[in-house]
Amino acid sequence: MIRIKIITGSVRPGRFNIQPATWIYEIAKKRIDMEAELLDLLNINLPFLDESVPPSQRQYSKGHTKKWSKIIKEADGFIFVTPEYNHGVSPVLKNAVDYLFYEWHYKPVSFISYGSLAAGSRAVEHWRGIAAEIKMYDLREQVMLSNYWENLDENGKYQFNDAHEKSANTMLDALTFWARKMKEARAELQKQ
Repeated sequence: MIRIKIITGSVRPGRFNIQPATWIYEIAKKRIDMEAELLDLLNINLPFLDESVPPSQRQYSKGHTKKWSKIIKEADGFIFVTPEYNHGVSPVLKNAVDYLFYEWHYKPVSFISYGSLAAGSRAVEHWRGIAAEIKMYDLREQVMLSNYWENLDENGKYQFNDAHEKSANTMLDALTFWARKMKEARAELQKQ
């Protein structure tokens, strides 16, 4: 079974981020081609990177790093749910990614992004460069939520529609396909 980890990209009070993260998690749970897990960085609560040795050395000294390493290592692919802050990435998500190195290798990543008119696309463009450096494969298929506050109901709940769901399933189709292919490739690379 393909394991997909959905990672929240914000821990701010009153964050919108948890809504698209929970939404995609509920869609993914209905599928039979994957096992999904929602990783909420608010609950994981990693401190600002506090390892003295670079992660490429795999000499983790902190319990929280070892636990995070195990969680990420078992994944076959990822969905980053990312806001855009000042045309860039969210610091809490970047911090979580920077804790590790090999655990991300040869795994696909898709994005759900949100923000103003650009829908978080500038953050995703930054993520694509970061993903390449840690040997992840970023997929074109993504979900973008522009001016998300315009689609909140009176209770602050986002109103996802059929077009969003179609985009989500297209993204999940691609993610599971590449996660399966790359799982085979990782197994072959580990034999070398």
